[in-house]
Amino acid sequence: MNELTLFWGSKDDPTFSWKLANDVTSSTSQVALHQLESEQILKADLSCIADMAVDAKVRLVLSNSEIVCANLQVPNKAQKLLRKAIPYMMEDDIATPVDQLFFALADKPIDSRLTVRAIDRDYLESILNMFNTAEIKLHQVLVDSDLIDQPKEGFRLLIHNHNCLVVDHQNNRWHCHQDDFSWLIQKQLSEVESENEMPIALPLEVISQHPTDEFEHQLPVGRFAVESIQVDDYYQFLLSQTGRTLNLLQAEYEPKKESSKVRLFATKVATLAAVVLLAFLVYQGTQIYVLSDTKAQLNEQKKTLLKQAFPNSKRPTEKALKVYMKSLGESSGQGGFLSLLSSASESLTDLTKIYPMNISYDHARNELRIDVIAADLVVLDQYADTLRKKGHKVDKSSETQRGEGYSSRLTITR
Repeated sequence: MNELTLFWGSKDDPTFSWKLANDVTSSTSQVALHQLESEQILKADLSCIADMAVDAKVRLVLSNSEIVCANLQVPNKAQKLLRKAIPYMMEDDIATPVDQLFFALADKPIDSRLTVRAIDRDYLESILNMFNTAEIKLHQVLVDSDLIDQPKEGFRLLIHNHNCLVVDHQNNRWHCHQDDFSWLIQKQLSEVESENEMPIALPLEVISQHPTDEFEHQLPVGRFAVESIQVDDYYQFLLSQTGRTLNLLQAEYEPKKESSKVRLFATKVATLAAVVLLAFLVYQGTQIYVLSDTKAQLNEQKKTLLKQAFPNSKRPTEKALKVYMKSLGESSGQGGFLSLLSSASESLTDLTKIYPMNISYDHARNELRIDVIAADLVVLDQYADTLRKKGHKVDKSSETQRGEGYSSRLTITR
């Protein structure tokens, strides 16, 4: 991903500068570069970099002149407790009321000293609103002096537009006008060390895009061993530094983490799977309800059949029906109900000529009574003869003409 750094400058600066790092060969970056001919843009035209910021990690660098910087000696407490206590620890050293400031803290103290940055809350919110309006997502809001590497000894000083950014070997960071540096540094040194303890010359690294001869002549004689470094691009030099930066977007201003494409796809798949599972459970629940209702209806039908089979019993059971049916098939040897019914039904080979109307069984006499209708008397006699050939005794009642056929009752025994 590209890294787009915006140097916002001070509150009153009408313009800001931008630098694009890392993957500058991507197609999106090349289009944006062709559209922006200058690296300096009016703040009112912030939205013109929106295309460049789409596929970039955007860092906003504010001027140290708008920030209160401090390194505080703090106890080993949780950050939530420190966030409440630090405003009151700095209250006496800040002209602005602490309730108007937002305090950003480093993740953890270094040598029992915690890095703290404070910014006017209204100013920070106005900047964030500008970027929200321009539809540009900020990943970090930094301070320009925090980008500078901490020197091992003495001081490192960056000069730009007559302003100085100063960092010393104890990681104290401050700013001033170029013309005020000389007396401010003398005052600071006099408060720290006496003349006898002061070394002959303190290392002082002066970095600027322009010659610094005039500035160096204003320095106290013999106090500093000056090393002057001239750079081609002030902002590019800041980007090349590896200072420990502190992101001001903390607490309520911390940007929300966006889900990756893979995570978003997985979320969609999980949601779809949950919907399918829910539909399946609803379907299964419906089926269970239907089956339960069907089972209840079958039980009612079974009770009705049992009552019909055992009209004299108050509480007929399925077991009683099974015993009764078994007794019907086993009684009287080979002449039981089932045996007689099977033999009689096998002899009904053509139901268009003869068919049964009613069947009853007398268990005491072991008689099967069948009311039949035959197409003519010959067919009726043939059926009776067939049963007799199978070894049954057949008594036939008188025939009664019914339409074009004849009805009769056959009593079949073994």
